[in-house]
Amino acid sequence: MNEHIKDRLRQHTGKLLIGATGTLLALSVLTLGSSLVGDSPAASDTRPDALVQRLKSDLDKAQAELRTQHAALLNQLPGVDVERVDRDTATGRSLLLSLTDSSASTRTVKEQQALLDARYGCLDHESRVLTEFVPEWMTATGAVQGSGTTYTLAGLDIDVSRVQGLDYSFTGVARLDPVRVGADRNSTAKSEFVVFTYATSQDGTVTLLDAYRASSRTRDALAAADKDRPAEPGSTAASSPKPTG
Repeated sequence: MNEHIKDRLRQHTGKLLIGATGTLLALSVLTLGSSLVGDSPAASDTRPDALVQRLKSDLDKAQAELRTQHAALLNQLPGVDVERVDRDTATGRSLLLSLTDSSASTRTVKEQQALLDARYGCLDHESRVLTEFVPEWMTATGAVQGSGTTYTLAGLDIDVSRVQGLDYSFTGVARLDPVRVGADRNSTAKSEFVVFTYATSQDGTVTLLDAYRASSRTRDALAAADKDRPAEPGSTAASSPKPTG
């Protein structure tokens, strides 16, 4: 990600370098022309070489200064810690499983809210994860009537969405496929998609968490897109999915 940012910045500053060089060259030619027009023929024969050398020196100096400024600007870019991203991505996967394993839980909504509240310091009684996502998820998956549909994590994409100082923000999209366990399971259950965002501090502590279950229309569209999309090498989709409950 950092290299991508640097590449874009190089392209941008490269255009500035070319533009500035072109402007300097144009002004130099204008200066040279004015000097030649204003001088006598004899003077014009003796001065061009000196003017060209001076202009070339000025141009080289300007290019060197722009390169120095370019390098300094690149050095100011925040570095992205790849090892930390890997660590925080694993944290995001655990967060997702903690939120969605309630589908196969025998706990009540209130008990599940209390469990998550105690586990994650970034959640409180006003958190939408507790007040909106958990009740809706448990209702939609049948957990409010007891243990509901069991799901496996079939696909997970987590990307860095923002780096601000030492704080990293992530966005994830997960696909969970239903698993029938016994005759009492809902055979009409469909895949569920969960979109979630979270932020971490330097020590890995989760400082922000939000999640929502995709609507039926969005779920069907995402499922259709997944069906039509060929498998990509290195995909984060689980090759051997494990039950979330």
